[in-house]
Amino acid sequence: MSLKILSKDDIFTEKPEWREPGRSDYLAMYSSVFDGVVTDPALMVIPIDDHIINRGDGIFEYFPVHEGYAYCFEAHMTRLQRSAEIISLDLPFDIDTIRKISLETVAISGAKACGVRIFISRGMGDFLCDPTTPKKPLMYVIVLKENPLPTTPPAGVTAITTHVPLKPDFYAQVKTTCYLLNALVELEAHRNHVRYGVWFDNEGHLAESSIDSAAIVSKDNVFMYPRFEHILKGTGLVRMAQLAKELVKTGELAGICQGDITRQDVYEASEIYILGSGDILPVIKFDGRTVGDGKPGPIGRRLWELATKDRLEGPPEVRTPIPYKK
Repeated sequence: MSLKILSKDDIFTEKPEWREPGRSDYLAMYSSVFDGVVTDPALMVIPIDDHIINRGDGIFEYFPVHEGYAYCFEAHMTRLQRSAEIISLDLPFDIDTIRKISLETVAISGAKACGVRIFISRGMGDFLCDPTTPKKPLMYVIVLKENPLPTTPPAGVTAITTHVPLKPDFYAQVKTTCYLLNALVELEAHRNHVRYGVWFDNEGHLAESSIDSAAIVSKDNVFMYPRFEHILKGTGLVRMAQLAKELVKTGELAGICQGDITRQDVYEASEIYILGSGDILPVIKFDGRTVGDGKPGPIGRRLWELATKDRLEGPPEVRTPIPYKK
């Protein structure tokens, strides 16, 4: 066996074949390493000795953009700050600068419908575990192509209780880039031929799924969601709970409750949901048990309608305009 020694010209060719996977989906990337934005996916690089890669020492946020507006952007900025505080990670810029960089990167991409990931790393400089060795924190912003919002409610999904250990409380509240346990939950779900694995905490109460929040409508027609002591404070879940107040006003829901949800509560629920950033997926089978009549329920449909309208026509506090250049 004889390995080739490559030059930069061998890697960064005009149309590198190695970058074809995902090329059309990666629209723009900002890097504080270079203090600028690239739109060629082959140039979207991260230093190999960045601690976010070799130690998972970093945090991230994701927010969607719909018709040129960032959805729940300020809530994500608040959670980004909170995650950094919990793990004693200095932000590379003040939060207002992070806002401007993130929104301008979207504007440079030109995308009106996309997903945006903000990564904050401890920094680069070695392969050690010591978080004090990097000289300064770094920031990356990735703009990813996404399809426009669907015009019909989502179909039902299936889920199971995962056997993967739950994250420790303080760690679960950090939007960390170390997603090994989350990945194992996804793997268990795939091996069991279902879409989602769902955690319950050590006391047997509903927690969250691998990448999204979870909630139910109880047999008494109450929208119930878990306390945030053991899970990530989902921005989509918080907003959905706010939107659900409209259904209480109309009498479609008997109430809204945040608290402990037992496994029996879940098994007896009339509806179960997996919730993301404005998304609400009805679970029609959980742990092999049929939920409700085995079809997406009426509350889930109404919440989907409210969430869709909120993403497209919601108030200024949940829709931040992207500063596209004219």
